[in-house]
Amino acid sequence: MKTVCVTGPREIPKNKIEYVRQELQREIEQAIADGFTRFLSSMSNNVDLDFAAIVAKKKKQYPELYVEAVIPYSDRVKSKDKRFQELMPQCSGVKVISNERDRDCYFARNRYLVEKSERVIAVSDGKQKSDAAQTLRMAAAKGLELRIIDISDERIE
Repeated sequence: MKTVCVTGPREIPKNKIEYVRQELQREIEQAIADGFTRFLSSMSNNVDLDFAAIVAKKKKQYPELYVEAVIPYSDRVKSKDKRFQELMPQCSGVKVISNERDRDCYFARNRYLVEKSERVIAVSDGKQKSDAAQTLRMAAAKGLELRIIDISDERIE
């Protein structure tokens, strides 16, 4: 099963949200066309939730798609975030990385995403100190295919 994961910053500037959603849609459609059927999302921010929502919708057209929620710690599944709670039942599977919330659970989640994937779709704001940047560095070191959606301020629009 060919696997793709997503990573991105916690916050997307309001003027770039629609652009990110359009690019995620395009990248997911391309991944499906390229034979990817397993989609991993940490379900932790707008990028991850948008990704999961788009793939969940695509499952109606492509029932073979598998959406896996990769949760860093067990209490995260109790989140009061409405969107998170709406999307969790639409996931095909759930992987909980750690029973406890600690510094290491996020790194372990990022490592899991990279170890299980052949392609990474990354929304990048250019910041070097973030979970998304860490995931990108790990993916690059492993030689994974990187698909970058650039939202940095330097990006020419």
